[in-house]
Amino acid sequence: MKSLVCPRCSAELVEDAWEELQETNDGGIILGGYPAYVCREQCGYAKRIESIPPIIVQPEAPNLFQFATSELSQDAFLCYLIAWSSKRYRLLDEPLHEAAVHFISTIFNAHGITAPTVETVTIERQFKSLDIFAVINDTYAIVIEDKTFTDDHSDQLVRYREAVKREFPNLIQLPVYYKIADQSQYHSAIAAGYVPFKREMMIRILKDGIAKGVTNTIFLDYYRHLQKLEDKYCSFRTTPVSEWDSYAWQGFYQEIQKSIDGEWGYVPNRSGGFWAFWWKSVLGEKYYMQLEQTRLCVKVEAEEGEDKRELRKIALVEVLGESGKRDLHLKRPTRLGTGKTMTIAHRLDYIQTNVAGMADISRTVEELKKY
Repeated sequence: MKSLVCPRCSAELVEDAWEELQETNDGGIILGGYPAYVCREQCGYAKRIESIPPIIVQPEAPNLFQFATSELSQDAFLCYLIAWSSKRYRLLDEPLHEAAVHFISTIFNAHGITAPTVETVTIERQFKSLDIFAVINDTYAIVIEDKTFTDDHSDQLVRYREAVKREFPNLIQLPVYYKIADQSQYHSAIAAGYVPFKREMMIRILKDGIAKGVTNTIFLDYYRHLQKLEDKYCSFRTTPVSEWDSYAWQGFYQEIQKSIDGEWGYVPNRSGGFWAFWWKSVLGEKYYMQLEQTRLCVKVEAEEGEDKRELRKIALVEVLGESGKRDLHLKRPTRLGTGKTMTIAHRLDYIQTNVAGMADISRTVEELKKY
């Protein structure tokens, strides 16, 4: 640390204590002391050291959803919010009621229907294995399948709607595929007539409710829970690539997906698996590109009964030849696979970064478009 210099005699200033005498109007004396920088040569110069108030870091308050992590807990919150949409609760907590109405209205509007005033609401959980079944005004059935970190499977979405129709054929169904985590695409949900209700949609509703005065602790906890999850997915923007976790990779792939027509997901393997993003190559049906986190790979798929060794040999020459022509910086892997799908070439530095090691998304997208 640079030494402080006395402005009077140019000697070094040292930390010490200093006393001051003050005479009062009645002839008394007040003796005061304080920490100060004092001249080492004792020329009489002293400069008071201003004390710095301590910085108090408030701990993060416990959050209900930190402990209630299951889909059933989330279902309970959604049922709770739907129940508050009934006009009978308006005077009990108007901001919370209005936030609930906002949630219901968003569902109706997504289906192209104007939301009515909620006169009556009946809610049932796990109706015919469906997560949430809510009947509004004896006319509309809000059908919610809640998928936190999993995806739909085995035509379950279609089966749920059919079960509701059998029991209540006269109700107008408003199916919702509620998802707070992210997934690559929602084709099957949309095909089954469900509206994807994503995390960012709910965050907007919760934020709006808080801005309009909601102080309900459960409501606030759920908002903080979702915002914390949102921050994890967006961390690829503010964290060096070397420190990305699974959430950051998923967020990165979603951003890439806006510019490149591909899909992403988790690829399990013996080493523990990784998050990948893949898309078809213009070289032909046999080829496709795959991002395996920090590695870009060119893959080739063998047809049934095809000579894999010969395919690999031809593909390697073709891909590396194209790489040389287009300056794609692809290299032959140390080991070539022998399975139905084989990595023919790869590149380890496709992510474009700045001096701080952060990803430059626009430059990275432009780099990937070359492939």
